[in-house]
Amino acid sequence: MNFKYRARAADGKIVEGLLDAESQGMVLESLKQKGMMPLSVNQAGRGGAAIIANKRTMTFFDKLQRIGTVPSKSKMVFFRQLATMVQAGLSLTMALDIIVEQEKSLIFRDTINAVKNGIDQGLPMSHVMKQQPVFTTMMTSLVQAGEEGGILDGALDRVASLLEKQAALTSKIKSAMFYPSFVIFFAVSVVVIFIAFILPKFKEVFSGMGVELPALTQAMFELGDYCTENWKMIIIVTVSAISTFIWLCSSQTTKPLMDAFKLKAPVIKGLVFKSTMARSTQTLASLVSAGVPILRGLEMAREVAGNSLIQKGFEDLLEAAKRGSSLGDAARAAKIFPILVCQMVRIGEETGHLDDMLEKVATWYDQELDEQIKAMTSLMEPIMIIFVGGIVAVIALAIFGPMTAAMQQM
Repeated sequence: MNFKYRARAADGKIVEGLLDAESQGMVLESLKQKGMMPLSVNQAGRGGAAIIANKRTMTFFDKLQRIGTVPSKSKMVFFRQLATMVQAGLSLTMALDIIVEQEKSLIFRDTINAVKNGIDQGLPMSHVMKQQPVFTTMMTSLVQAGEEGGILDGALDRVASLLEKQAALTSKIKSAMFYPSFVIFFAVSVVVIFIAFILPKFKEVFSGMGVELPALTQAMFELGDYCTENWKMIIIVTVSAISTFIWLCSSQTTKPLMDAFKLKAPVIKGLVFKSTMARSTQTLASLVSAGVPILRGLEMAREVAGNSLIQKGFEDLLEAAKRGSSLGDAARAAKIFPILVCQMVRIGEETGHLDDMLEKVATWYDQELDEQIKAMTSLMEPIMIIFVGGIVAVIALAIFGPMTAAMQQM
């Protein structure tokens, strides 16, 4: 059989070609003997046709169920179950057979089947995972390091643990933002209902009573008339403002400015910085501990950082590592990393326990994030109470003031 391969040669160049072999495993072994790193190996002329044929046999409902993405929780559960089964002595293919039967997501089920088929053909698990967009570079690198070190079960467990930590970190940020977001949404909803349905009726009542309206009541009636007449424009402006903000945060041109703003904004700067540092240092610590080269680890820590300024800091560390310079000195020169991080990195380099020091940094930032979220929550409660109470007080004064004056005149 002919196999089409794509590999990286010893000089770093990407080469492609055809090899005649009995299996993909033999092609991989042949490429390794030639000093090339396989990137992809597929049977010539069959891969694309098989995929097309498979898609043609699917019903419209099957295709509809395969639209979307795989939730992070599903990936986390997958690696945790796989690690547990492999540690218990089950083979990879047997473990994958068990997992795929209980997987509800058809997208992920197809992915797991593809991984199992690749392993059955003699391919390393990391090699097959690289061909599946569901798995990130961090996941495949940890699995590859485990395969090369003969500790695949430990690598799978490490991937699961890292995903669990990142999920917990995301959950903390969401919980910190949920309470104020819910209160603001509730307050805005009350105001909208009041202006749209209740305020016009009070206006008719006061017009019939012929009483002189206070300035606050008059201003509220004018605001209600304006919102009623221009509600379409208000919705368009609101949606446009939100869309513009999202675009500014995602555009490559304006994202650095927005990222810098996030690190300076009074309320959110601590949350953004601590969560970013915890996420990136956790990733780097797991990769270094698993035996992934430091250059590759720094590249992935840069990718998961998410903030342009902190990504630039990891880029400086990466350049320093390529030059053979001290990472501790490079971290201090970057000026984005606190003194604590710089010192811990320096100690880790000097003692040969960089992964342990990075893990301690990640744990410290995780604890700091917990404390800040607790402080913000306790402070946010009275602020939200005052905010909602203020809205209710203004409405009450605007409505009951004229009513009281009319009753006194009677």
